[in-house]
Amino acid sequence: MQNPYALHGAALMDYYRGDVGATLVSHQDGQRDDVPAAFWFRENIDPIEDLAVDLCRGRILDVGAGTGVHSLKLQGRGQSVTSIDIVPECVAIMQERGVRNAMVADVCDFAGPAFYTILCICNGLDKVGRFSDLPRFLTRVRELLSPDGQLIADSFDLRIGADLAQRAEFARKEAEGRYFGELDMRFEYKSCIGEPFTVLQVDFETLRQVAEDNGWSCELVKADRGHYLARARPR
Repeated sequence: MQNPYALHGAALMDYYRGDVGATLVSHQDGQRDDVPAAFWFRENIDPIEDLAVDLCRGRILDVGAGTGVHSLKLQGRGQSVTSIDIVPECVAIMQERGVRNAMVADVCDFAGPAFYTILCICNGLDKVGRFSDLPRFLTRVRELLSPDGQLIADSFDLRIGADLAQRAEFARKEAEGRYFGELDMRFEYKSCIGEPFTVLQVDFETLRQVAEDNGWSCELVKADRGHYLARARPR
């Protein structure tokens, strides 16, 4: 099966090689969103992402590091960061941009030394997949953390600011027994349609409850409307 992020990687590589108009189309729950590939190369990051970078300490694992936007900031501060992504094009771009320790890897399969900070930002928990996978994800992260380490992650409460159509879609999912923040996604680029996949946006109270049920403490660091930053530590 094709990597569902393959077209994402193709768009970013085209932009990096000079196609400044490269645009990735995201189909999310049937809604189309055209995103310029330039977004993944931005120098000015969201204030919540900026705060997340400031909270990083010790040995850091940047999960889903993309083009290295956050890794380069950390590296520039003299911090030790390992950067992983499942998209080979992203890792190639990171390496060319000067990220020193970048590799193709899925956090679920990654083996490495213990990290004090695991960083998952810019829709950081979308990589969990389905809501039912969240406990397994937390267990895997715990295996990679030092006993006193921290998970820094952002996500969204999609109910905040949702319109009537979106709320109806949330209700439909819940009637089917699904968590409302599971989003059905697929990418489109240059008339090619990628494989479908699921991403997760989880509201903070639900994240906190699932974390606590699985042996973590979880605090809200900052919220800006639906977007929030959380820090979790193993108990």
